[in-house]
Amino acid sequence: MRLADLAARLDARLDGDGDRRILRVAPLDTAGSDALAGLFERRFREAAGRTEAAAVVVDEALAEALPPGCARLVHPEPRAAWGNALRLLHPRPPLTPPPPGIDPRAVVHPTAQVAPDARVGPFAVVDAEARVGPGAAIFAFVHVGPGAVVGPDAVLATRASVLDGCAIGAGSWIGPGAVIGSVGFGIDRAGRLPHVGRVRVGAGVTIGAQSCVDRATVGETVIGDGAHLDNLVQVGHNAHIGPRAVLCGQVGIAGGARIGAGVVIGGQAGVAGHVTVGPGVRLAAQSGVTKSLRAPGDYSGHPAEPNRARLRRLARERRGEHE
Repeated sequence: MRLADLAARLDARLDGDGDRRILRVAPLDTAGSDALAGLFERRFREAAGRTEAAAVVVDEALAEALPPGCARLVHPEPRAAWGNALRLLHPRPPLTPPPPGIDPRAVVHPTAQVAPDARVGPFAVVDAEARVGPGAAIFAFVHVGPGAVVGPDAVLATRASVLDGCAIGAGSWIGPGAVIGSVGFGIDRAGRLPHVGRVRVGAGVTIGAQSCVDRATVGETVIGDGAHLDNLVQVGHNAHIGPRAVLCGQVGIAGGARIGAGVVIGGQAGVAGHVTVGPGVRLAAQSGVTKSLRAPGDYSGHPAEPNRARLRRLARERRGEHE
């Protein structure tokens, strides 16, 4: 794409040669003369000064860090603009879906309903009474359990499992090896409880590779519309993840917890069972939530507390050690 055309599509101001051709998006330190890169944080100024990229998406404050001859696409939200450039220049999905139709090596139960334009790959299993919606893609070795529902344009990547009675919303993406609807960890003195509920995943959700969302003991475990779960995330039985929440890698949500709309939880953080994390909360990596956090804001530590208060307390403690 011509750089001038790309700038127009991104609604960015172009400083540089608009006739240069951009073929791909690449990192600052390896981008060549055919590539676009992005500069979003001051800590990458040194790498930006050495970049050989044809152009860099950047905001006004960091534009001077780029070397002479490197074109600038100046945008007030450079990370968002860079993401849109990635979509424009790399439109093909990162994982190639199976061709339209049902692969002859797949196993589809006679009572299952598969839309004519859905894609079902080799060695996939679509069990009794399951439904696969229009435009859905079922990759190789996927298991769609009895009575499960895969919504329109949803994608189930290789070896993902959507087990008995669970539902995946329209346009959602379930990563390789993810398990939706395994038996939860609800136990009593007699042992593990029967888990007769299900999982309901909303529309436009992404669930990363090897993540697990357990079915409810009774009722539903819910992943709200537009939520994003990274790889290796665990969501316990009867938990509710709100719309547009973001859970980074290795986050653990215990059974019955409630995560509000737009919550962001950093990697390896944990939320105890039956507590509430309110809308607008941002939780730092490796934090532990043992009591409900209802006020929006930044939290960190174990047990999690408001981040500013925690940093002030730590500073006082350090000063006390040095006195």
